[in-house]
Amino acid sequence: MKIVMQERTPMTRFHLSLLISGMVATALLASCAPPKPRTDGEATSTYRPAASPSGVPATGGAADAVNPEILSREAWRYTTAEGEILRTTHYRIYTTTEDKIIRERMALFQEYALAHYRSAVTTLPAPTTKLDTYLMNNRPQWERITKQLMGPQAEGLLKIPRGGYASRGFGVFYDIGLFDTLAIAGHEGWHQFTQKTFKETLPVWLEEGLATYMEGHRWEQNVPVFRPWANVQRFDQLRKAQGEGKLMSLEELLSSRPQDFLDFTDGRVLTFYAQLWALAHFLSEGENGKYATGLRQVVTDAAEGCLSETIASRLGDRAGSMLATRNGPAIFLAYFNSDLDSAVSEFARFMDSLTQTGARGPIVDGRSPMAQGGQ
Repeated sequence: MKIVMQERTPMTRFHLSLLISGMVATALLASCAPPKPRTDGEATSTYRPAASPSGVPATGGAADAVNPEILSREAWRYTTAEGEILRTTHYRIYTTTEDKIIRERMALFQEYALAHYRSAVTTLPAPTTKLDTYLMNNRPQWERITKQLMGPQAEGLLKIPRGGYASRGFGVFYDIGLFDTLAIAGHEGWHQFTQKTFKETLPVWLEEGLATYMEGHRWEQNVPVFRPWANVQRFDQLRKAQGEGKLMSLEELLSSRPQDFLDFTDGRVLTFYAQLWALAHFLSEGENGKYATGLRQVVTDAAEGCLSETIASRLGDRAGSMLATRNGPAIFLAYFNSDLDSAVSEFARFMDSLTQTGARGPIVDGRSPMAQGGQ
């Protein structure tokens, strides 16, 4: 099970995952343009690599062709641990893990995950510099390198009992088993990507919602296939909270931060992330795709640096708080629905449908439970 938390510093925001990421916010204005249309005609993306003429999975749709190969290796020594540096097209992986399977799969996984990030919502540019990942063999190594990389910010990160984090475009993980390690990398990889490529940051609820949206995947013929609905852990937490009457309203989700729930021991932070996962799906395909264009536009505007300009032009004085804190409903009002009460009702209906009896089967299969028959 995963928990994602968030802490703020005056200059940096980083995300913490228990099963964490940092972005330096910039506000560069650019000429806003309409989002590029989807090329797959689907409301929800499934990133499935196709086979190249050589039979090696090499491409997957809207993003550029994927090169899953490790391009180079070199020895790397961290304190007394022998490791290596693996270079792929977009990543540089410093690793001391002794598990060869995790080491090799991390390199493969991150390249395919990046292609998914770039095509799941709208077409996004590739990072222009390498994204650095540190995959350590054990927790003591992870703690030591965290202190070196994060300085005073390390204190909060070291409280994480089991997990990893990302900051300023690099990810720092340690071996906690194949599935859990890669699950963290899937979530945090989205943060690494936006930190390095987006000119403006998304609000907390949307940045984290999309990170959970990017988690779902399964392995087919030794290749990761990304399916946003394939996230049983998030769904089970959602169903549990629904059964206990602990689901949050849309207004609460838009105005809350992960750290708001850290003093509670009743799983509220898990429910918060599960509902953000549901919210990302709602914006992608809810109400017969009513909000899909807005989702593409807001992601495009954040990437291109005209998010603040758009919010200010559409909301006027009401935009001030959002522009200062990257929290609250301003972006939802500007890009999705200016009638928040109406959206609250729509999201509540979506949540009722999502948690209905029989919905888990499609989730296990990585299919949408919202369409007839879960297809």
